[in-house]
Amino acid sequence: MFERKPLRYIKRWPLLALLLLSAQSVYADQLRVSRFFFDFVSGQIQVSCQIDYDLDKKIIQALENGIVMHFQTTFELLRKRNVLPDKLILSSSQNFDIKYYALLKQFIVREPHLQAERSFVSLRAALAFMGKADRLSLGYQSSITEDGDYYLQARAKLLNDELPLPLRVQSYFTKDWRPVSGWRVVEVIKDGA
Repeated sequence: MFERKPLRYIKRWPLLALLLLSAQSVYADQLRVSRFFFDFVSGQIQVSCQIDYDLDKKIIQALENGIVMHFQTTFELLRKRNVLPDKLILSSSQNFDIKYYALLKQFIVREPHLQAERSFVSLRAALAFMGKADRLSLGYQSSITEDGDYYLQARAKLLNDELPLPLRVQSYFTKDWRPVSGWRVVEVIKDGA
């Protein structure tokens, strides 16, 4: 009496999967780690990177309306393992807060770890400043032992938990309020560690 047509539904799954994957890549492009490298200096591991910010119009509009946005760049040193997940050896982060002051017509970028502020006349200049991490100390080179393979990774994201409550709730349901870059990975060459 009733006929089942499972093939009709099966044909739709690849299309749905393709749409979901393409939507994911659109939001992932708001933040991107374009360059990432490290160096050993005086027994320290120093990391440098370039973050490219291409923010969604909603985030830019919120900034221009005086909402503070908190961004974080995370750096990690991991040791590869065969069976278990890779072991986190060192981790560090660099935070920036950005806010627009309409009366001054300037963007203020604050570095909480340094308790320093800089002002910029354009959003592009402020984001360029935020995107440059140069020679940040991650930890001691002695953290890298002779046995094992190590790698460094870097990622940038907007800290959603720091958004005002109405935007925070919205960020749980829409991806355009959750920009995060993919991990950029660099293999560690021990250099006499």
